[in-house]
Amino acid sequence: MAGTSERKGRRRRSSAQPEEALKARGLKSRGRLKDAARAVLNDKGYRQMRVQDVTERAGVASGLFYRYFRDLREVVAEIASDFFTELVEASRSLNDYSDPFDWIYWNHSAVVDRFARNPGILACLFGLSGDYEEFDRIWKDNAHRWNLQVAEFLQNSANLDEAHAENLAYVLGAMTEGVIYQALIRRTEDLVKFGERPEDVAEIISVMWYRAIFLRDPPADKLTPVGRRLVNGSVGTG
Repeated sequence: MAGTSERKGRRRRSSAQPEEALKARGLKSRGRLKDAARAVLNDKGYRQMRVQDVTERAGVASGLFYRYFRDLREVVAEIASDFFTELVEASRSLNDYSDPFDWIYWNHSAVVDRFARNPGILACLFGLSGDYEEFDRIWKDNAHRWNLQVAEFLQNSANLDEAHAENLAYVLGAMTEGVIYQALIRRTEDLVKFGERPEDVAEIISVMWYRAIFLRDPPADKLTPVGRRLVNGSVGTG
């Protein structure tokens, strides 16, 4: 298994060709392997995936994997980095701050939906960052980038100065990480009783963010039954 054979300090292969040296055909094969690895990661999880699973999914010979990647750890780190780039770019495109709750909700909707569709990446980044330095770095660096975009929103919508906006963004970001982990990985009953769909989790986070930032409930007409139950202190089905 990848998790037991590739920990920090273990010898790794060094024969993979660098991406920038590849021609069009090689780039296509490398991309196919990455797509296959992402699918296997989400199906099986990092500790259970094998190179053979990836090459079979990609429809290529097993030895071809090592032409492009040193090991599973390298390809998964690249997949996770690509994933975060997509996420941060989606957040950056939300630059209309005229309706604060809409900005908060659509930002989290993009985050939660992507993580829900990529459970292997989420579990890998949450569960293995202590074992693998590159996973820890990918999470921290990209979470920081996302938090800075939140700080920009806070400066515009809550009239905070840069320092206070960044401090609050870091705390809100940590809160978001916790809710996503509890809702999508641990599936904590006390949380998912409000709603289990990605859009429900996004609204739960958004309500709590809005309260923390503006010290009041979000506008009632912005909320679905999930948000109204949270605001009203009820977990019934109405």
